[in-house]
Amino acid sequence: MKINSEIGKLKKVMVHKPDLSLERLTPTNCSDYLFDDVLWTEKAAEEHELFETILKKNGVEVYLLSNLLQETMLNRTARKWLLNKIIKRLHYDSTLGDDLYVFLSALDAESLARYLIGGLTWEEMKMESAGLVSQTLVPEDFVLPPLPNHLFTRDTSCWIGQGVSINPMHWPVRRGETINMSAIYKFHPMFSHADFDTWYDGTDVASELPSIEGGDVLVINSDCVLIGMGERTTPEAIEHLAKVLFEHEVKKQVIAIEIPKDRASMHLDTVMTMLDHDTFCVAFPCDTIRSWSIVPGKQKNKLKVKFEKDVFKAVAKVLGEKTLKLITPGGDVFAEQREQWTDASNLLAISPGVVIGYDRNVNTNEKLEKAGIKVIGIEGSELGRGRGGARCMSCPFEREDL
Repeated sequence: MKINSEIGKLKKVMVHKPDLSLERLTPTNCSDYLFDDVLWTEKAAEEHELFETILKKNGVEVYLLSNLLQETMLNRTARKWLLNKIIKRLHYDSTLGDDLYVFLSALDAESLARYLIGGLTWEEMKMESAGLVSQTLVPEDFVLPPLPNHLFTRDTSCWIGQGVSINPMHWPVRRGETINMSAIYKFHPMFSHADFDTWYDGTDVASELPSIEGGDVLVINSDCVLIGMGERTTPEAIEHLAKVLFEHEVKKQVIAIEIPKDRASMHLDTVMTMLDHDTFCVAFPCDTIRSWSIVPGKQKNKLKVKFEKDVFKAVAKVLGEKTLKLITPGGDVFAEQREQWTDASNLLAISPGVVIGYDRNVNTNEKLEKAGIKVIGIEGSELGRGRGGARCMSCPFEREDL
């Protein structure tokens, strides 16, 4: 298990197929769960299956998050650890918390995993509780909130070198995802028996750790990581992660890139992904973006931070290239905005110069093909409405070295 590039041949990846959690979204609650609209779940699942099939046809081992969580819940220790974390996070009174623990503990692993991701209503719990909290609930109230953003497996954890960052998420509605993922990494046999490091553990003190999300993290080579700094990843988190990576001699440099704090650029990979050794797809004004290069300081646990006048010159230097090929979304001014909104720049490289993206982004895909990038299109009429592309929907944990 190791990730030392964005473009090395992809070997193993974790994804999450649309499920009950998306069926819980309604026009009145979808914005609370960070969605712009409700998705047609069955259609989204069909599109996701095609995504999985393409990955498998290209030699990638695909692991479903729901299956991994279910298998993890067969472990009594894992189940106890996870349930205690979840109930503590929800801040329930002792009565409802105790009742919820009893209910969830009695479930089989498949049902438990389904509710941990899809949410649990008071009606489904089918219990009476004497506490004040429970007596205020109506049948459709969530006792356990759904986690529809599990669809975007990239964000909750990201692999850097031979280790993983289990990320404390910016929005409270996503913090349950971190607990589920941490349980998998701690207790699932595929990971518990493996030799890897944990660089950042968002379940230690999830409410206090500065937030960082995997969509902001691009591992461009064995020496350097790019990290977006916007709404969801803080400068404090970047400094903390940089110190850990430098201390363990995993990376020699981190480049922090400031991105706009708005919906259209929620993560760095929404506006920038690496496609080949010297090629990036970018969708932000290169001359106005601020960035900083971070390297180890002379004293232990200290950092040296330098402002970079041109982020792409800095990236080219790290990659050993004179210049970079920067491809922007295609079409006229209207098409550019439309295609960027449907994640034209959020591309998943499965090998150098070969990427997966939504086929609906016709102008951008044509532009990429002309530049020598092979684009494997997947349908995204429903998945694309979730505001996440192929990179967002994938958590690679093994690539071949370049």
